Amino acid sequence: GAGLVSGRLGGAEACSSGGGVVRQRHHDHRVPTERTGLFRRPKVRSAAVEEARRNRWITVVVVVSVIGGIVLRFLPASPMWLDEAISASLAGEADRGWSHLAEALRHDGHPPLYYVLLALWTNVVGEGDAAVRSFSGALGVASLPLVWLVARRHLDRTGALLVLGVMASSPFAIRYSTEARMYLLILVLLLLGHLAIVRAWDSPSVGRLAGLSAVVAALLLTHYWSFFLVAVVGVGLLESGRRGARDRAFKLAGAVAAGCVAFIPWLPVFLDQLMHTGTPWSPAPRPTVVAALTLEAYGGGRGSEALLVAVVLCVLVVLGLGTRDASGGAVIGWTDRGWLRVAAGIGVMTMLLGAAVSLATDTAFQGRYGVFALVPVVLAAGLGLWRIPGGGAVVALSLLVLLSGISVARELSRDRTQVGVVAEAILEDGAGEDLVVFCPDQLAPAGYRLLSEHLTTLAYPMLDDGRRVDWSDYAERNGAVDVAEVADAIAERSDTGSVVWLVWMDGYETFDAQCGKLRLELAERLGHPTKVVRADGDAFDDAANLSRFPVAP
Repeated sequence: GAGLVSGRLGGAEACSSGGGVVRQRHHDHRVPTERTGLFRRPKVRSAAVEEARRNRWITVVVVVSVIGGIVLRFLPASPMWLDEAISASLAGEADRGWSHLAEALRHDGHPPLYYVLLALWTNVVGEGDAAVRSFSGALGVASLPLVWLVARRHLDRTGALLVLGVMASSPFAIRYSTEARMYLLILVLLLLGHLAIVRAWDSPSVGRLAGLSAVVAALLLTHYWSFFLVAVVGVGLLESGRRGARDRAFKLAGAVAAGCVAFIPWLPVFLDQLMHTGTPWSPAPRPTVVAALTLEAYGGGRGSEALLVAVVLCVLVVLGLGTRDASGGAVIGWTDRGWLRVAAGIGVMTMLLGAAVSLATDTAFQGRYGVFALVPVVLAAGLGLWRIPGGGAVVALSLLVLLSGISVARELSRDRTQVGVVAEAILEDGAGEDLVVFCPDQLAPAGYRLLSEHLTTLAYPMLDDGRRVDWSDYAERNGAVDVAEVADAIAERSDTGSVVWLVWMDGYETFDAQCGKLRLELAERLGHPTKVVRADGDAFDDAANLSRFPVAP
């Protein structure tokens, strides 16, 4: 009877025979494998060498992703669209003083923090389009070391690198780093909040609890969807206190409550907004639409490239959440990483609660609200990459970075609004006494920013200068408009010898075909117009026609 015992000693195979003699038999470079769990894990000659090689390639891909992502976060040179132009205008109100900003926001529907910070930024770097957008770009860059710190709380260096690569190449994070909107500020605050909760849970000192309160206050004063996140976190902490860890959980819940107190001074404006603004520009979505819009936003927008990014990202997230550690590999099963279960649960519950409230209150949902679940998505995708053995993680990350880059390049190469094209046509043939009318008023802020220094701008139906949209009682006001009366007012304001330019587009919520009717009413008063620019809904999200009416007699 001879027995055989084998093991790994570097690249050798140890054998024992009946005589007790141990021999080492060297073989060729082909490596036997064993199937363990979900993946096929090779018996490599030197695990340390293979791991080092894998990590070197991961580092290379991540460095490329970070450098490319930073460049893309400052790249676009397209004209500002509606929301961005309003942000720049509100920052100007913040620069004038708190009362001016508060009054402007009563008619807008957002909390104030982002606009205050944007005003401080533009006071230093300037008020041009690139300067205003660079605030979001800077926040996008700041999110990268923050996501590294978050990942290192839970993963080894390789895992943290993979998470960093996912965030650096994220089409969602890159797109909103290029827009003058508050979503990158939200992302930075969510990352800070993750760190604050983890640190306070480890050691609930006064300083760490105060840091958590500050993040909660900042989130609530940046976007109202933060209420859903705070509610989910608060209930989760109370439930944790009921099940155990009572002292720590209740201390953290108290810190969250203290952060909510900071919102009280803003409460009168919020209640006024709640009564009079809302989201009249879009109806409430179905749950399936919420999921589709969120995935579309994560992929970088519309198009096949964005769809492929979303598919790859979903596969990695499922791999991160749907596998668990086992001896020699990973097996299918709900993740055994408690921190990821908590983070994913908070993200999913926040999105579900927000979508349910939107549906119940008939308010709009946009894919960009998916920022509230972006951090757990990135963490789960990074862990999914980490689960892939050998060079598979390098290939998968490279594929994600490549597809993301293509999706981002496609999205950044197109203008969101056609108003830039319209403005060029007006400036090429217009004169200082001409009148530019935007119908509806949602086309006006982008046009005001481009034309107000050269021409007089008016926004239908209020005939203000159009620098912002007054969302207060929006649907009711638009439904009561007499188009003929507005046309009379425009005709009266046009000077002798001046041209009236009408920038218009039908189909906006609450307006129906009013802008087309306005064109006909103006034609009766001013003469038959010439169409200078035709709306292109395929190329632009905010398409617009441009009609030129004859010189006023």
